[in-house]
Amino acid sequence: MIISYGIDIMQPSRIQAAICAHGEGFLSRIYTTMEVESARRKRYQSGVMEVLTAYWSVKEATMKALGTGNRQGVKFKDIEVCHENSGRPYIELYGIAKEIADKLGVKNIFVSMSHLDDMVVAGVIFEG
Repeated sequence: MIISYGIDIMQPSRIQAAICAHGEGFLSRIYTTMEVESARRKRYQSGVMEVLTAYWSVKEATMKALGTGNRQGVKFKDIEVCHENSGRPYIELYGIAKEIADKLGVKNIFVSMSHLDDMVVAGVIFEG
């Protein structure tokens, strides 16, 4: 049974502007070390900024699925975007984000992200 769904759309130029304005402080507040390292790997044809933007969108979509937005103590780093060996993305939740998901009865999380030119979109489905 689907418990909730979240979607987000973002422009890589907005993430790039935030990084230019706030530097490593922005990166370390939003992304885990693994996410930054993953985005910097050369295997992505889309480029670092598009990957970081996709991760941002997944985090925002997850917060929407949680029903919290980035309030109620949920932090961006409580949501980590990971990849299976096949490249398929999945999410690990930590802290308050995990507590809320557990209270909602979330058993499975499905994530999808895509980009085209100057737009990135991500969707997250919580299943019970």
